[in-house]
Order: sequence, then structure tokens, then C-alpha cells
Amino acid sequence: MATSTLSTTEARARFLSLVKDAGSAYSRYVITYRGRPEAVMMGAEEFEGWLETLEIASSPSWKQALAKARREDRAGRRLSLEAVVGRRRPAARRSKPS
Repeated sequence: MATSTLSTTEARARFLSLVKDAGSAYSRYVITYRGRPEAVMMGAEEFEGWLETLEIASSPSWKQALAKARREDRAGRRLSLEAVVGRRRPAARRSKPS
């Protein structure tokens, strides 16, 4: 997931390849105009993911849950990773092929 910065002139010259790359390789392009960032090009699938994340993060129930989690964290009430997902077992050893 790379992010590159391009001028509008360079983006115009490479437009088709940028579109293909953004759609298939999860690349992002920040496009500048007169040296200032003005736009971002990314693939449609990644954009949809961003929109979904923003929708979830703006829901009142999510905001309430986040506020509660922050209060609990400040109060020192935390769970360890092991308490949440259980203790990890060591990976089974593979025998070497003969």
C-alpha cells in the first residue's frame, strides 16, 4: 500500500496507468496543484472501505462504546491479550521430508 505524490501535470500524463494501479495494487496518489495537496486518487474498493469505516465511527453506539473503553483504560481496567483470545499454543513442529 504505497502512497505517491504527483503534480497535476504528471498525473495528467500518467492518468490511465494511475487508475489501473490504484484499482489493482491498493496504491494511493496525492495530486498537488502548485505544490499543495489538492486531491487523492485511490481504488474504488479501498474508497468503499474508508466510507464504511467512517459510517461505523460516526454511529452513536460506537462513539458511546469508545468513550466507555477510554474511561476504563484511564481507570486501569484492561484485559490482556491472553484473557481475550486465550493462550497461544506453540506451533506444531513439522517433520523434515525424507
